[in-house]
Amino acid sequence: MRVAVTDANIFIDVIHIELQDELFAAELEIHTTLSVLDELNERQQAILATHIKQKQLTVHSKEPTNIPREVEANKRLSPSDKSVFSLAIELHALILTGDGLLRKVSVSQKIEVHGIIWLLDRFIEKNLIAKNKATEQLRRLMLYNKRLPVEDCEKRFKDWS
Repeated sequence: MRVAVTDANIFIDVIHIELQDELFAAELEIHTTLSVLDELNERQQAILATHIKQKQLTVHSKEPTNIPREVEANKRLSPSDKSVFSLAIELHALILTGDGLLRKVSVSQKIEVHGIIWLLDRFIEKNLIAKNKATEQLRRLMLYNKRLPVEDCEKRFKDWS
C-alpha cells in the first residue's frame, strides 16, 4: 500500500464532493498533520474524526524536521505546507495537494505529488466509483474550486465519456 500525506485542500475537495470514504478505500495509507486539520472547519474535522477513529487516517503532531534549507527559507510556504512536506520526507510518501506552490516545491525536491484529479482517476481504477459519477463530481468540484486545471478536467470528461 502506498503512503500518502494529505494537505487540507484535498480533504476540503473530497468532502465537498462527498467522496471522503473513497479516499480511505483507495489503497492508500493516508497521513496528515495536526496543522492541516487545524485549517479545516468543524464539519470537515468531524467527518475526518470518524476515519481517525477507524484508524484510516493517521494524524501527526510533531513539528517539521528534515526540511531542506531552501524549502525552510521559502516564506510563501505556510507552516502547514512545511509540515506536510516534512512528513512526506520522513515517511517516504507521496503528497496529495492542490496547492501550486507545495506541488512545485515537492517536484523540485523529487517528491511524488498528485492532486484531486489523480485521486478521481484512482477511484475509477480501484472500482470505487463509475466514470459517470467521476464526471458528475468533477463538474461539481469545478464550480467550487476555481483553481483546478481546466485542460486536465476537460481531458477527463472526454476520457470518461
